[in-house]
Amino acid sequence: MNKSKNRYNKFFRIFAVILVAVIVFRLVDFGLSELADINAYENAVGDSAVWSEISEKISNGDELTDEDYDEILAQSGLGRAAVQTLINGGNADYIDIYREYYLKEKSVYCYRKGVFACHEVLVDSDGEKIYNLPFADLQNGDIIITLSIHSLGWRHGHAAIVVDAENQKCVQAVMIGEKSGYAYAQDWLKYPLVAVLRVKDADEETRNAVAQFADESLTGLYYSLLGGIFTGRNSEKIPVSTQCAHLVWYAYYYFGIDIAPESGAIITPKDFLNSDMLEIVQVYGSITEV
Repeated sequence: MNKSKNRYNKFFRIFAVILVAVIVFRLVDFGLSELADINAYENAVGDSAVWSEISEKISNGDELTDEDYDEILAQSGLGRAAVQTLINGGNADYIDIYREYYLKEKSVYCYRKGVFACHEVLVDSDGEKIYNLPFADLQNGDIIITLSIHSLGWRHGHAAIVVDAENQKCVQAVMIGEKSGYAYAQDWLKYPLVAVLRVKDADEETRNAVAQFADESLTGLYYSLLGGIFTGRNSEKIPVSTQCAHLVWYAYYYFGIDIAPESGAIITPKDFLNSDMLEIVQVYGSITEV
């Protein structure tokens, strides 16, 4: 009788400890997740007078200055490459459309995916998921990142590399238990904080080669949170495991291009955003401020 009672008490204590641990974890996780949201989204501010002057320049075919491009990025999220693509393609009017959308206030909904990760998506007034306007300029070898994913208060985000721009096809490494594979660029438009980045010192031929390599050699890899930490800066052997940012980094490093030279042992999407090796093609939300 006493043995049965002791077993019951031991089981109850173990159960109580586990229950308390789960409750504490959930409270801490909730608090840190809420903290991650603070100041994450700042509405862009438009300057109509400055924009009018820039619009007139574009209409007249005048050359834009570096300051003009900085202002266009600040008011529309369009980088120099995207602006040039729209103008050269006869779609200069789209620049105003992107600005109008970029300056609009947007609603964000955060939901939990898995045990730790919290994903933020754009929603309308009815709480239904909506999407940003299509990317203005997307080319093979471009890098797409979002910082709208966070875990335990850490806004680590996600990254992918474009391998078939015409069909919006990307390669990515997502999560433990899932091998690296394909996604589509339009799926990233649901995120409030998203950016398209392009390697400055890689010509179109090189970027196409990188995209082809990623397509053919970097799919089917095991996911590891420590992807790349033990192999280091090794470009001679394709890794057997990876994580999202490491996969993107390795695709270029295989060709001798280090797109995140200032990163630590573990490469993150934010390393790409802060890298001098990359230029902003387009952003949505205040991703550069997070």
